[in-house]
Amino acid sequence: MEYLEAALKINYVNVILAIFLFLFAIKECLDVYTYFKKRYKIKTGSEQDRESIENRLTILEKHDKWQYNEISKISKGIEEIASRLDSAEEDTRKRIIIEYGADLYELHIKFMKQGYVTKAGLETFQSLADTYIASGGNHSIKGKIIPEVMSLPIKDE
Repeated sequence: MEYLEAALKINYVNVILAIFLFLFAIKECLDVYTYFKKRYKIKTGSEQDRESIENRLTILEKHDKWQYNEISKISKGIEEIASRLDSAEEDTRKRIIIEYGADLYELHIKFMKQGYVTKAGLETFQSLADTYIASGGNHSIKGKIIPEVMSLPIKDE
């Protein structure tokens, strides 16, 4: 009971003022700490870690940009190579049609003058004709010349 009476006799205004004074002192200590930290550029471990992470992120972002640019260059190079290959393939196909068409026509004239075809000549003619047709050649050679040569008698030489 004595403790209860003693507790009721305490001046609570002084206690509240002491608490506010204590909190004010803590605030002032933090202000002084912040002032010296800024004045002498003192960095805490967490600030150093944050700066280190920010620096790493900056480096990684630069590297990512560089990689993106390099990949873009490689991609453009691949597209250019593919375009050149397609163009070269088309040129080769056209050249085959022209050259093999002329060769087939010359062989046709030769075989028609002879009136027969040899086995070796027929094999050559057939190989040229197959390649010519596979390359897209499809005019009078396919409709007239090839059937005429195939209908000639075959002789051994």
